[in-house]
Amino acid sequence: MNKKVNELIPKALDAITASGMVDAGKVDKEYKGYISSMGASIIQSGLLATLAFYSNEQSGSVDKRRNLLKAIVKTLLGVNSNNKLLNYVLAGSNNGRNKTEIDKFEKQISEALIALKLALRTFKQKE
Repeated sequence: MNKKVNELIPKALDAITASGMVDAGKVDKEYKGYISSMGASIIQSGLLATLAFYSNEQSGSVDKRRNLLKAIVKTLLGVNSNNKLLNYVLAGSNNGRNKTEIDKFEKQISEALIALKLALRTFKQKE
């Protein structure tokens, strides 16, 4: 397993709890699907398009998506933040024009998603 992912797992455990993904010690099943589909979407559509989709606040599942984005920020940066992950990536990549920085963010977010998915396995799932 990737060394970086191993380092992120303890942060991901904390992030899952801090982001509001856990309710009464249990996690909704949907989070596993969101994590998997986000990773696949990054590969297919690109990072910025995926983050724009997951940041859409007019969706019916906005709270769960927002919790996932908060968990990614907490895993990567170690801070609780209501700032949108999309804004963070855009600011760090010259509004998406710096391909090298986009690639770095993509790798970091993908590693965080893997760590989150592995960390989710330690929590009971809601039925």
